[in-house]
Amino acid sequence: MIYYLQSCNFTAASPGASKKIRGYMEKKADVKVPGCCRPSQKLFQEGDTVLTICLTCSAITREVSPQVTEMSFWEYALGDPDFPWPDYHGEKMTIQDCWRAREKDSLMRAVRECMKRMNIEPVELGENFGNTRFDGVWRFNPVQKRNKDMAPVYFGEVENHGLELIPQEQQVRRMKEWVSQYQTERAVAYCNACLRGMQMGGADGIHLMELMTANL
Repeated sequence: MIYYLQSCNFTAASPGASKKIRGYMEKKADVKVPGCCRPSQKLFQEGDTVLTICLTCSAITREVSPQVTEMSFWEYALGDPDFPWPDYHGEKMTIQDCWRAREKDSLMRAVRECMKRMNIEPVELGENFGNTRFDGVWRFNPVQKRNKDMAPVYFGEVENHGLELIPQEQQVRRMKEWVSQYQTERAVAYCNACLRGMQMGGADGIHLMELMTANL
């Protein structure tokens, strides 16, 4: 069975796009769309595939349910012959990689291929793929207790080695400084936290799923 985790954070931030892709996936005979990733872990069996669009959902699934294959929705979509790719007519958009995806090369390459399928020209930053340090303001704030309780190994490592706790005003300043390097009208994120940080800095940011669901 294939499970699509729709991401509570993405659904809250982009309810329209989340509803569209949920409806599309629910029509597939081999796909189930459960709710929050935390209680959903008990559903997963050996041999299942779990599709994620949220890096927190991904980390929790990998640690709690090692018996399944976890992969990004972006990789799945590229192999879906029925997916109705919209056309953005060659628009150039900056692609913002996420620090928590820095070791997920297949995810990051799939994101770019999805953009190309939509006739978008990805514009790369100097720090991209595994070199990116950006994660919105996620790394500037404490790890949520519920995340550490679910996946203590991953989030414990992040807590010990990945955070830089700074005040809110410094976070805003960092975001403004970061997005000042964008050279395109719009910038694309595939991470909820990255998108919030981009928008905090004043960028015209958009989630990849918002772009992909235009024809649904």
